[in-house]
Amino acid sequence: MKRTETIQLKVNKNEKEAIANNADRAGTDISKYLRTVGIEEGKIVFLDKGAYIPRQLIEINDKITGALRNGKISDALGKELVENTKAIMEKFVEVSKQLTTISPDEEE
Repeated sequence: MKRTETIQLKVNKNEKEAIANNADRAGTDISKYLRTVGIEEGKIVFLDKGAYIPRQLIEINDKITGALRNGKISDALGKELVENTKAIMEKFVEVSKQLTTISPDEEE
């Protein structure tokens, strides 16, 4: 639907900078950012290091597997650690899917 309505908003300099910074972190312009914040239910979460978490979990899993292979930890402990790491990764994926994604508009 084509946008035809205008909303004017007064903010101070610090507020404007904060809004602009948040829009930049979200990878969008101020208008799209404010529309998303104002319309979407819930909160916008910035996951700046989102790719870091899965990589670290994979690295942890690899270290656990190596420790198991080298006999540095018991099979029972290794199995428990691998299962817990997998559960954390699954929860992270689940939470990530629930986050609001700000994507470019098809129609401005």
